Amino acid sequence: MSQNSKRENQNKCYWCGETAIGVEHVPPQNLFPKGHREELIKVYACKKHNQDLSKIDERIRVHMISMSHASEIAQKQFYEKVIRGLKRKESLGLATDLVENQFKNYEGKGYWREKSIYIDTYFEKIIRGLCFYHFELQIKGSTHYFSDKMELINLSANAHFYYWELEKEYFGNWIEGNPKNKKVFDYKYYFSKDESRFFVIMKFYETHKVIGVSIPEGKSIEDYGLDIEKYLNIKLE
Repeated sequence: MSQNSKRENQNKCYWCGETAIGVEHVPPQNLFPKGHREELIKVYACKKHNQDLSKIDERIRVHMISMSHASEIAQKQFYEKVIRGLKRKESLGLATDLVENQFKNYEGKGYWREKSIYIDTYFEKIIRGLCFYHFELQIKGSTHYFSDKMELINLSANAHFYYWELEKEYFGNWIEGNPKNKKVFDYKYYFSKDESRFFVIMKFYETHKVIGVSIPEGKSIEDYGLDIEKYLNIKLE
């Protein structure tokens, strides 16, 4: 790629292609504690897809760290950063909202309920950011994700099954992302030229697995769902 092309991309937002005003960290920098911020992944972003989404980063950080409690780094982040941050006067609204949306499941374990639009946007930022970082391509359609710690009740059983088969389906095609702070964030990715689709399998704090995909314009995630019965019959033959 020529120097002119690189300079042009530095002025374009990774998400929409509009004029960039700064950089966006992928994933958000607030997930990384001091000592784990070496060479963070960055892409250029416009105001709408950077500053205007910063409150979402703060909201979802609480959930991401809480869901990764098995990680010593996440635990330290929770007590030293999250709890302390929620006690600040300017965070009163967020703290109150989190308390009001705290529940316990039948096992007695606590969890927070969050609006899906915030979580969807959070992972969409990361999926789009990684695609642009590696291929300098803006995803034209939509994105979707699946988490082993979040329930997506709006998806069919076939769509859920499709997600868990992705890693096997593209076995041998995955490229290791090789980030510098693997104990906080690690990933592997694949771009299918035939389908013009980006796939990424991410791991946060070594404990929380998230699968992300891009969906072409005019398509939905259900268009890619695998028929479980048909799949099992094929396996039995």
